[in-house]
Amino acid sequence: MPVAPSNPPRNWLLLALLHQWPVYLSYLATFLTVGVIWLNHHAVFQKIRSMDRALQWWNLLLLLFVSFAPFPNALMAAFLPLGFQTPEARVAVAVYALVFAAATVPWVLIWRHVADRPHLLEPGYGAAYARREVRRSLFGVVVYGVGVAVAALVPLVAVVLFMVAAIFYAATSGGSREEPG
Repeated sequence: MPVAPSNPPRNWLLLALLHQWPVYLSYLATFLTVGVIWLNHHAVFQKIRSMDRALQWWNLLLLLFVSFAPFPNALMAAFLPLGFQTPEARVAVAVYALVFAAATVPWVLIWRHVADRPHLLEPGYGAAYARREVRRSLFGVVVYGVGVAVAALVPLVAVVLFMVAAIFYAATSGGSREEPG
C-alpha cells in the first residue's frame, strides 16, 4: 500500500495507484487464466460419465497447479513494477509461465486417458472427440512453453501471450465441435 510522503504532491495517491499498473496486469492475467480453467473444468466434467482412479489423480494434479497460481501472481506483482526489463521481472514472468505450462499438462493427460477409454465419456462423445481435445490442450503447453522463452527477452509480451491463451480457452471452453450424436 502506498505510504504518503511527508510533503505529498497534489494527487500523489492517484499517481501511486497508476504507477502500480503492472500489479493490475498480473492480477488480470491470473484471474483470466484461473477463471477460464474453472470454465473448462466445468465443461470437461459435463462430458465425463464416470471417473476412474487415474482421472481422479489427473484432476487432483490439475487442482494442485491451479491452487499454486497465487505464488507466480505474487512474484509478477512484486517484480514487474520495478521494470519489465529487469532480471527479476524476467524470472518472475518465466516462473509464471512454467507454473501454467505445468497446469496444462493434466488437461492433456485427462483427455488422453479418456481417448483411450471412451466408455468414460457421456454418450455422443467418443475417442475422436477426446483426441481433438488433446490437441486443444496442447496449445496451452506450447503457449506457456514459448512464454518461458519470451519472458527472458520481453516479459510484457509474454504476459500478453498468457492473456491471449486465456482468451482462446475462454472462447473454446465448450470444447471442440461435438461429434454427431
